[in-house]
Amino acid sequence: MGKQVPRALIYILIALGLIIMAFVFMPLKLAVSMAGLENTKFSAREISGSIWNGRIEQAQLGPFALGDLDAGVQFFPLLTGNVKLDLERPASSGDSGLSATIGKQGSALLVENATTILSVGQTLAPLPASSIALDNVSVAFAGGRCQSASGKVRLSLDANIPGLDLKRGLLGDAICEDGVLVLPLTSGSGMEDLTMKLEGNGFYTARLFLNGNDRAWTLLLPTLGFRKVPSGYAIKVAGQLGQKR
Repeated sequence: MGKQVPRALIYILIALGLIIMAFVFMPLKLAVSMAGLENTKFSAREISGSIWNGRIEQAQLGPFALGDLDAGVQFFPLLTGNVKLDLERPASSGDSGLSATIGKQGSALLVENATTILSVGQTLAPLPASSIALDNVSVAFAGGRCQSASGKVRLSLDANIPGLDLKRGLLGDAICEDGVLVLPLTSGSGMEDLTMKLEGNGFYTARLFLNGNDRAWTLLLPTLGFRKVPSGYAIKVAGQLGQKR
């Protein structure tokens, strides 16, 4: 006559089975909440599917439209109580696509290896910006303060200003300074630079400086919102991400 399996072991196996089933069939919407995104400027029209193979439709991060995204949770971070969500929008004709990892690690909100092009629209108006390209950008915020930042950022400008070639935009690396995310961007010639700062509450400032004193600028730039400063002209904007201007 065989030995009976201890009742306590049966209960443990049942509990483990229920936990595994819960993970397998956990809805993606719950994972988005666990990742801390519901307390940010992130929103979506619909979130469907499981945490391993889900779909986020018409995703929005503040004023930036992210489109329809495939989404799945990374397994190993779950073992340590952290939630990391891989997002992807495949590239297509006229669309560079999107890839990024977002989530929560301890008290920190993370964006890792984000690569995409975001349309600026009127977010930075009257600053003549059209889009922001991210290349493997990673940022971590904890307690509303920037903890770490890396990756390349390119801001494209649509201004037609005599004497300037801004078609290639302004390029720089994302960094943290005094708890604020800072994007110090410079043109290829080094004569134009823009510094954008973003705080954990979504408040931002951006200042574009044009080095020079072209005669045509005297009449043109003030009409675009620039003001005369030593060695050139500058324009500064400030606002709250997600708020209409």
